[in-house]
Amino acid sequence: TQRLKPGGEIPAKGKKITLHVQNVKDLSRDVIKSDSAAVKVPELELELSMGTLGGIVTTVEGLIVKICEALERVHGFQLGDSTNEWKKKKWDDFQQRLSKLLSLQEPWTLIIDDALAASFVAPATDLIEDDSQLLIEDYE
Repeated sequence: TQRLKPGGEIPAKGKKITLHVQNVKDLSRDVIKSDSAAVKVPELELELSMGTLGGIVTTVEGLIVKICEALERVHGFQLGDSTNEWKKKKWDDFQQRLSKLLSLQEPWTLIIDDALAASFVAPATDLIEDDSQLLIEDYE
């Protein structure tokens, strides 16, 4: 994984990238997640605000692994010996659900919402328009 620092002029429109992850090839798609991008996985009710994780160049799988590692760093210490069983169980359940994403037990959705339009997900085809699993929307 590489760190990425933004540069250049600010675009007039933001960009929302939606990828419907359905197979192993989707996990290998290249991803550029800029510092200004929020990440969502609706199936997990997971939302990371912009700035979380910083800007990185990775794959879809690598992004999910980074999210898992970041959450573990933040919550792992809080879930020490003094934490009640309910919180531990809830955290364990969430980690299992994250793992299921990578094993593709069912399709899931990755949304990268970037107000500065500096993020990217590689299409599976030569033309983005031909990739039925990838939707890119510009917004103001």
